[in-house]
Amino acid sequence: MICERCGMRSDNSARICPHCGAPLRASDSADATAEIRQGCSHEPPPVYGVGAERPARTSRYAQDAGRPENHRGIGGADEENTAEKRVRKHDKPIRNVRRRGVNRALLLTILAALLLVAAVVLFVLAIRLPQGHLILMRATANDPERQEKIISMIGEEEAALALWQIGEEQIDQGYIAQCIETYNKAYELAPDIDGLYERLLSLADAYEAIGALDDAEALYQKLYTEVDDKNPLAYRYAIDILMDQNRLFEATDLMQLAYDKTGELSFKSQRESRVPLAPVADKENGRYMNSCQVTLSSPQGYDVYYLLDDAETELPEGGILFSDPLNLTEGTHEIRAVCVSSELISDEVNFRYTVWFPVPSAPKSRLLTGVYDRPRRVYLYMEDIKITGDTPDQQYVIYYTIDGTQPNSDSPIYTSEGFMLPIGSTTLRAVAVNQYGKVSNEYVGTYKVNGTPVKVFNADKMQFKAFTLGKSTYENIRKLYGAGQETGENASTLSGRALRVNYEWGSAWFTSEGQVLYAISTSNPAMAGPLGSKVGMKSAEVMALFRDRGQAANAKGNRSLYWNSAIDYGKYTKDSDTAARIEYASSGEDDQYTVLTYYLENDTVTRIDMTLYGLLVE
Repeated sequence: MICERCGMRSDNSARICPHCGAPLRASDSADATAEIRQGCSHEPPPVYGVGAERPARTSRYAQDAGRPENHRGIGGADEENTAEKRVRKHDKPIRNVRRRGVNRALLLTILAALLLVAAVVLFVLAIRLPQGHLILMRATANDPERQEKIISMIGEEEAALALWQIGEEQIDQGYIAQCIETYNKAYELAPDIDGLYERLLSLADAYEAIGALDDAEALYQKLYTEVDDKNPLAYRYAIDILMDQNRLFEATDLMQLAYDKTGELSFKSQRESRVPLAPVADKENGRYMNSCQVTLSSPQGYDVYYLLDDAETELPEGGILFSDPLNLTEGTHEIRAVCVSSELISDEVNFRYTVWFPVPSAPKSRLLTGVYDRPRRVYLYMEDIKITGDTPDQQYVIYYTIDGTQPNSDSPIYTSEGFMLPIGSTTLRAVAVNQYGKVSNEYVGTYKVNGTPVKVFNADKMQFKAFTLGKSTYENIRKLYGAGQETGENASTLSGRALRVNYEWGSAWFTSEGQVLYAISTSNPAMAGPLGSKVGMKSAEVMALFRDRGQAANAKGNRSLYWNSAIDYGKYTKDSDTAARIEYASSGEDDQYTVLTYYLENDTVTRIDMTLYGLLVE
């Protein structure tokens, strides 16, 4: 059935339009229905949506069938009372509804505003929530400029967290190159983010997946040097790379470092299974007396390279291949050694030894110190040690002096015959030296033998008979020997140049200014020297003129005749099997001193020289 008001179809049995509430009227024939459907009814169609003229207030209820004036629902007198207009007692009164037009623009504006508010809320939530960060970073992955703006809004650490998660998704999907790029950007944004060690392990794993082993190794190195040196994972993965590349030296070094830092025994065991065992020595570290001989060896038969007392040179490059036992001398020695196989080097091992030699006690004298009326013989000895002289099995050598000098290897060697004390005061000094070269403390003994000793050389009183050094002039010499042959030369014995005059008997030297005699050399037997000494005398005759303490000759044949100071002494020196010299020095004033020398050939004086040193030229 068609509603005349709204034109909507309803059930044929319905009396009221369910769409607009208007009463329905049944058609008498099918033609009427068809006419309504086709819009061909002779009655004009009703106009809907247009209100009727407002009735007068007195007839309001007569016009409104929905509001009865009594409980029985009887309409007004002016309304036609038909069967179609009646309603049942229990039906809801039908109200005439007036339809109004909808403001679509306003509706669209409100909807747009709601959508905008929703978008703003969602964006704010996206900025604040981790899931939102993830969505935003994904959405701007291909637009770096927009992504930078997003990062500035959500913060670098939050953006890094999102990128690490995106990288995990990429590597799960097989996009390894993209994953590496994402991981690196995340690391760059927040290098100190929580869980960095595990995150960088994932990045290194991605590098290994694409074959970028150098990058992976560098990242592992950063992990165990900068991030966490106690975590064993980075060491283990880096060692795997080194072993796969057959870089055994580096791998074993890293195994040692890993063990030192983490304390995990697996690294130690891994290294020991590949590295040769360290060298061993047949002598334990410690102190040894007299001598120490050390032999080095490899428990596995490898070559051993060592360094003795060298803490700087690298092993094995600068080491010495061990072949013969090492003889250690006195002192403290350190041996560094390694074993070398065809591929690897063992740990370096250090051996430390101290070798010491016993020091002998000081020798003693059997003659008590003191004053004696006549010369006495002195015997020296070592307590509980027999002095055997020059026999091959001797254990000690005693060096002694009686001229006052300190005994040394150039001093006389004591023999069992002893020695005689000279007249006058004598200071005996002696030391013992054992077969290891160790020197004892010094023995010092003072003796005096009554009597008048021979005088030492004194240049103030002992001069050549015909002239005096430092006083005679060239004029004096010319009167005695003539002009001679004059030559000038540099003088090393005085300040200034010297004038040398040669004669048949020898030469004389004069200062260039004042021409004072300061040196003489003669081989003329007729020219008398100090105390009447002359060319042609024997050595014993010359030494008898001056003091001789009687000290024996040393191993070289040299003797100290007496000694008071470096410029006041007498000594005999053997220059060769046939040549020798006797030399006396006498100190003077103003740092001057005079040296008198007798040159001997086959124990006979062949020349006499006398020189004044330190003469000042005005």
